[in-house]
Amino acid sequence: MYLALIADVIDSKMVQERLDLQKQVEKTLQKMNELFGDCLASRFTLTLGDEFQALLKVDAPVFQIIDTLRSELTPTQLRFGIGLGEIVTAIDPLQSVGADGPAYWNARAAINFVHQKNDYGNTQIYFSSGKENQDFFVNALIASGEAIRSGWRDSQEEILLNLLKRSVYSESFSQQDLAQSLAINPSALSKRLKSSSVRVYLRGRAAALASIQSIVKGEENERIV
Repeated sequence: MYLALIADVIDSKMVQERLDLQKQVEKTLQKMNELFGDCLASRFTLTLGDEFQALLKVDAPVFQIIDTLRSELTPTQLRFGIGLGEIVTAIDPLQSVGADGPAYWNARAAINFVHQKNDYGNTQIYFSSGKENQDFFVNALIASGEAIRSGWRDSQEEILLNLLKRSVYSESFSQQDLAQSLAINPSALSKRLKSSSVRVYLRGRAAALASIQSIVKGEENERIV
């Protein structure tokens, strides 16, 4: 079982300097391959100009990876399809090209769904395992987090960006360390944390990841039986 991740740039055809954007994406993917190399079965690879993909190990922190990609490519907007499933061909660890199987089929179905239904532009991530009932709960958690994030101001977004830079992706972060890193006083940080609901956002992401892992365990148990 693997997690296939397919992403593309929203409204890329409207970007005037598309060559510069492509270079930025390529540079970012190289950085992602270095940061999360241990989590990748196949490295991030640019595939169709404004689209890229990777094959993740099934226990990879997929939402941390997605948010890191978003932070590295801001203000460029991205959409993502996450697919859970098997790979039935050989896997090249150096590039995510040529491999095929349900993981990629589900990821493609997921990103196609985002094109069609994205909660008025707020939800740009969708998950598919091919199991509709289980997928519903994962996607409800994802959409709830997207709704929270869609209302953030720059100062609120800065909280998550700072945590990501320090490889922190849990609601159990040190408020003191965060205040020092942002160079603001604890009172100002408390107000910003309350207004952003960033802890709730991270809790929801953790719950979505746990739900995906429960689907994986269910698949494994079915095989044993």
